Amino acid sequence: LAAGGAVALGTIAHDLIMTPMDVCKQRMQLSAGGSPGVYACACTILQQEGARAFWLSYPTTLLMNLPYALLMGSANERLRQLFAPDGDPSMGAYFAAGAGAGALAGGLTNPLDVVKTRLQ
Repeated sequence: LAAGGAVALGTIAHDLIMTPMDVCKQRMQLSAGGSPGVYACACTILQQEGARAFWLSYPTTLLMNLPYALLMGSANERLRQLFAPDGDPSMGAYFAAGAGAGALAGGLTNPLDVVKTRLQ
């Protein structure tokens, strides 16, 4: 659980920076006529909707990413212990634990990602 908590703290800081970039990315992808670039998109959002628009989806992003981070960090740690009970995991054990933890966390949190994308 400590590993999941550490990953969750990093996720909070990461999402604070990445959420505005995701908003621009989503708007550019949905733009019918195309967008001249990220800077122009950000300026348009700022002028038309204000700075709040960049972080409007931040709570939803955290609701999606925090469970993912907790699941991913905790499952990865546990799977490594299962694959290497002697405490000395091989490269294969690292890869298997990471893949298993990512599949579990991604599968369980995918519906939250859909909601976040629609809010942006």
